[in-house]
Amino acid sequence: MSLTLLPTASGASGTPRVLLTDPAGLFATLTALHLPYGSYVICGSAALYIRGLRARLGDLDVLATGPAWDIVTTLDAPRPALSGYGLVIHHPHAAIEFVDRWTPGWDTTRLIASADLIDGLPFMRLGDVLAWKQAARRPKDIPDIAAVNRLRRAWTGPQPAILGRRWAA
Repeated sequence: MSLTLLPTASGASGTPRVLLTDPAGLFATLTALHLPYGSYVICGSAALYIRGLRARLGDLDVLATGPAWDIVTTLDAPRPALSGYGLVIHHPHAAIEFVDRWTPGWDTTRLIASADLIDGLPFMRLGDVLAWKQAARRPKDIPDIAAVNRLRRAWTGPQPAILGRRWAA
């Protein structure tokens, strides 16, 4: 992960200042959309990347509702998600996918309301990412689960009974 201070004012492109960077400029691209806080959250593996738990960032998965969803619908037409659950919009020039709901069983309002704010951007809580990846248990999730558990042990020590309650989604 690279943290680089960008200009303090909007540049000629109108892109606001952000500290969070990535090789593809996904955070800057997302920030340039000026989505209203409280109507979106960055979910999935980006929440691990920003916390240094993943070495690379492939894309951004953004859960958007209300005014944020209205803005992203100007980028492209919503389509049914491949999962069959909800709608998806793909950013036309960046690896950013916007969804109107997270996977089944996840409360959209709670995910947005409980987001961790990191440099002005809302990210899914680490405990929620862990619970989501543990439930999905895809091959690509296994190293992510291990990384979160290593961090959890470093923060709290090996106390499984306490951790289960403290890190519950």
